[in-house]
Amino acid sequence: MKLLLASFMMMCLICPVIGYAEAQKITLVSSEYPPYFGVKLANYGGLGEIIVAAFQRVGYEVTIKFYPWARAIQMTKDGDCDGMFALWFTQEREQWFVFSDPLPANEIGFYKRTADPIHFTTLEELKPYRIGTVRGYANPSAFEQATYLQKEEVTQDLQNLKKLVANHIDLALIDKGLAAYLLTTALPEARDTVEWLEPALEIMPQYVVMSKQVAAYQQKIEDFNRGLAQITQDGLVENIRAKHGF
Repeated sequence: MKLLLASFMMMCLICPVIGYAEAQKITLVSSEYPPYFGVKLANYGGLGEIIVAAFQRVGYEVTIKFYPWARAIQMTKDGDCDGMFALWFTQEREQWFVFSDPLPANEIGFYKRTADPIHFTTLEELKPYRIGTVRGYANPSAFEQATYLQKEEVTQDLQNLKKLVANHIDLALIDKGLAAYLLTTALPEARDTVEWLEPALEIMPQYVVMSKQVAAYQQKIEDFNRGLAQITQDGLVENIRAKHGF
C-alpha cells in the first residue's frame, strides 16, 4: 500500500510538469507571402522571425507549416492548428479567431502597366478597368464595398502580375512590398513594364490569430502579445526588420 501511495504521489508531481511542457508547444500555419514570410526565406522571413522570436521570449516552442491560403484559413477555423499568421483584421473573422496586437503593416494598392495612363482619386474612376484580386484575401473595406468594379479572382498574387503583363487585366490589387519582391525574383523581365499606382488604398496592420477551437487560445494570444512587447521594447523587432531589408 505504501508503495502504491508513493507511486500515486509521484505521478501527481510528474503530470503537471508534462502538461505544462505540452502547453508550451504551438503550431502555426501560413501561406507564402514573401518578402514578409515564406518557407524558403531565411528564418521564414522578417515577419516570420519576429513571430517566432516573440513566442520564444515567453517560453514557447514554435512549429510553422505552410499551405495554400484558403487551406490554411480553413485549418485554423477548424482548430487543426493553434493559429495562423499574418492576417488582416475583419469583424467577420472574429467569429473564428482571436487577434494579436498589431504587427508591421502592409501597404495595399494597385499595380498597373507603365504605359497605361491610369490615375484615380476615387474608386469610381476605376470602373472601366479589369482588376485582379486573390481569392480569400481580406481586402480594404472600401474596395470590397465597391461592387460596381470589375473584379477577377485568382489563387495567387503572381498570377495577377502575369495577367497584368499579358494585358488580361488592367490593375492588380496587391501589397506593394510583395509586388516588388515577385517582380525581382519571378518576373524580372517585366520590372520596367509595370509600376505602383499612387495612392495606396489602405495601410493594413498584420496580426497573428489563434483559433477559438483550440484550448487556452486566449492565454496563447496574451502570451504572444507579452513576448512581442518585450522584443519591441528591447529593439529586437527593428533589428530583425533591418536584417531582412525593411
